[in-house]
Amino acid sequence: MASLQTISEELRLGTDSQTLVRSFSFTREGTGEVPREEVFAIVELADKPSGGEDLIRTLFQTLQEICFLDQNQDAYERFETALKEINAVIAEFRDSLSNKNIGRLNAVIGFFSGRELHLTQGGEAEAYLIRKGALTTVTEGLGGDGEAVDAFVNIASGRTENRDKLILATERLLRYATKNELTKIFSPHKEISVGLEELDEIIVLEGAQTTGVLALDIVTEAVAARTVVAEDGEHPLVKITRHMNRGLGWIREKLPEGTKLPGGGEMNIDKNYVILGFLVIAILILLSASWSLGSKRSSVKLEEVKAALEVVQTNIDMAKTRRNIGDKPQAYELLKEAELTATDLVKSGLAIEEANTKVLEIQALRDELDNIRRYAGLTALTDLSKADAKVSLVGLEDFHGRKIAFDSHNLFDTALDVISATTEIDAVSTIKKAHFFDDRDAVVFLTADDKIVEWRDGEAVIADTDNETWKSAVDFGTYAKYIYLLDATNNQIWKYPRNRDSYGEATEYNENADLTKAVSIAIDGDIWILQNDIDGDMGNDIIRLRKGEKKPLTISDLPADAWVNPSKIYTNDSLKFVYVLDGANKRILRFYKDPPEAGTEARSLVYNMQYLFADLAEVRDFWIDSSEQKLYVIDSQKIYEVAI
Repeated sequence: MASLQTISEELRLGTDSQTLVRSFSFTREGTGEVPREEVFAIVELADKPSGGEDLIRTLFQTLQEICFLDQNQDAYERFETALKEINAVIAEFRDSLSNKNIGRLNAVIGFFSGRELHLTQGGEAEAYLIRKGALTTVTEGLGGDGEAVDAFVNIASGRTENRDKLILATERLLRYATKNELTKIFSPHKEISVGLEELDEIIVLEGAQTTGVLALDIVTEAVAARTVVAEDGEHPLVKITRHMNRGLGWIREKLPEGTKLPGGGEMNIDKNYVILGFLVIAILILLSASWSLGSKRSSVKLEEVKAALEVVQTNIDMAKTRRNIGDKPQAYELLKEAELTATDLVKSGLAIEEANTKVLEIQALRDELDNIRRYAGLTALTDLSKADAKVSLVGLEDFHGRKIAFDSHNLFDTALDVISATTEIDAVSTIKKAHFFDDRDAVVFLTADDKIVEWRDGEAVIADTDNETWKSAVDFGTYAKYIYLLDATNNQIWKYPRNRDSYGEATEYNENADLTKAVSIAIDGDIWILQNDIDGDMGNDIIRLRKGEKKPLTISDLPADAWVNPSKIYTNDSLKFVYVLDGANKRILRFYKDPPEAGTEARSLVYNMQYLFADLAEVRDFWIDSSEQKLYVIDSQKIYEVAI
């Protein structure tokens, strides 16, 4: 059977400056076999303790978050779990107060799942179900015995029917109205708003001090739709009729004295007055209709914008809650939804300032979740365009504290902001990669036509190998006296020993790893291989090998935004971290290297931080100075230095 809908209205009377009364309702629409669900509550907090607003907001967020967390779980169990968490929130808030007293707390909390209703009550609040002319106090007996530690103890559950009315009040309404009066003013076919107006008159006459009421009309989807579409306030036809009467009155004023209107005998009037009068009527009718429709559209837009901003804020607040309990994935999802809604508001031209403020708040919270360090307004440490206006840098290395930048053919030796020398590495071959080779005290270059070139102190020499030619490679690494060529095409890592005058023969290193999508290699004793975003999951894009075998590796606590075509992995045996360049997003991600698990060969990488360079046109390469805690990055022509 289809889920029922609700139409809710709120009434607040005589609330004083020391009493907080807040109501809440949030719906998750059903899909397929999943029923429509709604959480709702009304809360009165007397004596207005410091932080009372935050407490109520947290209660609402907790209710919504837990009840909507997993629709595969039984609705009653979700509601029960939510109440336990709410009780814990209240207890924690009470303990934070110097007098350990939050004052009077009256509340009714409810959860619809399909047609099933679950309710709880605290303090003097009550809920009434009005069905077919009969009123039942459905919260009777739900409160604690006065000694209970928890604010919400028991739950009442039942099945709702079409045209039921549920009235939640922060105090006992039967003090001011009889059961017969309440059933009469909330009769099945009377609009809930009309019933509240009548209740308002009764409560005021009876001298109520502070009262909050949340009324819900439980109806079919068709009835709910008609109610939403119906015009607020005075009907347009009423306005038009009033304007017609005014127009006719204006005609009467202009008619010659003694002239009778139709039905009152012969008319002898100036026809121009009649024409003019009816023109006035027509104009007034058009203006009335136009104003009514325009007013309605404006009203609807304002309500939609207000509702959208409330949804955005709710998601932000819920994301903070998930962050505080360590649930980053859920926090990311909530922020993603909030950002989409806020961005849509900006694009539509509605509430641009408010929506932009929300977008900035979302970004700040996401930065906090992912530990993002943003760098803006950077000044270049070295501008290589001063040496070559057409330079297009490929990479960056370090040689004894000097930064060695290179393009496709040339090396630029720099110290601080000075370009001390420019060396042509190869006029024909295109340079792809470079690494400092500690055993050779040289910067080694890999070219696109599979040559290895060693450079030290101004001299570049093509290196020989005992093989006929060097193996093909997309990247290479160095460790001890060996150079390792990463050959994705042949699914292999070729290991070359460095002899006195040349490199020895290549031997196969990889035994069981799939390296066909590999793009970069780094070595610290283990060999770390970066793959080119194989499936959109960063956790699958790094491979760890040791002694030629692929070893277990877990990558955890990943950030919200996956990388796109990562191009470089970087670490060494003196670094506690592995770094990955995500050039498409102009950022460098840092992962902590957990030591191997005792008694196993398993290791893990834990995402730790990212460095974001949104202001740069691009980030092509980087180098880490661990001793100085500095990060160097390059774009097409400049070297930048930042503290990390």
